[in-house]
Amino acid sequence: MIQWGILGIGNIAGRFIKSLENSQQGVLYAAASYTPSKCESFSKKYENVKVYHDYEELLNDEHVDAVYLAMRHSDHYRWAKKALQHHKAVLCEKPATLYKWQMEDLKQEAINNQTFFMEAMKTRFIPLIEDIKTCLDEKEIGDILSVETRFCYYRDYQEGHYLFDEQQGGILNDVGSYNIASTLDYIHSPLVSVDSKVRYRYGVDSYEKVTLVFENGQKAFLEMAMDEKKEPILEMIGTKGKIQANPFYRPTQATIIYQNGEKRLLEKPYVYDDFFGEIEEVHRCLSKHLIESPRMSLQDSIDCVDLIEKIRQSF
Repeated sequence: MIQWGILGIGNIAGRFIKSLENSQQGVLYAAASYTPSKCESFSKKYENVKVYHDYEELLNDEHVDAVYLAMRHSDHYRWAKKALQHHKAVLCEKPATLYKWQMEDLKQEAINNQTFFMEAMKTRFIPLIEDIKTCLDEKEIGDILSVETRFCYYRDYQEGHYLFDEQQGGILNDVGSYNIASTLDYIHSPLVSVDSKVRYRYGVDSYEKVTLVFENGQKAFLEMAMDEKKEPILEMIGTKGKIQANPFYRPTQATIIYQNGEKRLLEKPYVYDDFFGEIEEVHRCLSKHLIESPRMSLQDSIDCVDLIEKIRQSF
């Protein structure tokens, strides 16, 4: 049984805990926060879970096998590195790091310490996504010409919140990770050009519309926003048809539309919820003594942050 620790006990950690409760391979053992009020309320809700007021203390606990990093973006690199050095397997919320050099360093730490690391890119572990990829492998829509993803929502300004911090906030560092990871899951060609339109609000990028052109001629269209709400669609256009899904980052239904107008519906529910797949992937990899997941590898995370940097340079 894998004993988990959580660093950062905000809202996202609550969703992780609820999903972990469905697993037969892992259990929540400890959690840590620097906020006394959060520690107090967490202790009342989870009486059998050990609570630390310091992240380092949790990492020093020899009974912790793996940690889920659920703190603000700018803290991911520091604590992921420390966890790997303490030989704790790491599941790190996206974006794993804010800079490419940081993710390259974490890759080296994972190798040096022979300790598992995975960015929590849940999109890669949604059951229906595997069916969509099978359809693509079998050329149901022919060769991919373009991939479009959209993730636009509205959020009120919140002073002091990390999403409005110029150093770590903005939409590209938030849900943009999903657009990018999905794009790179379907297109495997060197990037040729980036064209972007950006809008700023409260000092951070609040809207982006990005066009990527790849060496093999494929294109990707990414739209993301935290100041405008739109349907979170996926549309892949191929030489023989197209695939549509909504929401693109965690779909349970998709439609294949062939050139002759015929349609085929793909349906597959979550296993418990949209977190469970990535949690079980960690358990599966640890049982095989792997230091990375073949589905969301260390290089995959480097590629994601590399593309984030290239998009940001195009602003």
